[in-house]
Amino acid sequence: MDNFVAIDFETANFAQSSVCSVGIVIVKDGEIVDNYYSLIRPVPNYYNARCSEVNGLQFVRGH
Repeated sequence: MDNFVAIDFETANFAQSSVCSVGIVIVKDGEIVDNYYSLIRPVPNYYNARCSEVNGLQFVRGH
C-alpha cells in the first residue's frame, strides 16, 4: 500500500457530531506528500474529560 489518504477525526465528547479536530495525510509512493490539520467547533460544544485525556484537546475559556 504505497498510495493512500489517512483521515483522523477527534471528538470533544461522546456525541458523534462533536468533531473538534481533523487531520489528513496524503501518501504517494510511500512518502507523505501533503497534510492538513484543523480545529473545529464541536456540536454540542462541550468537552468530556475522558475524551480530552485521549486526544489532548480541551476548551479554553475566552479563546
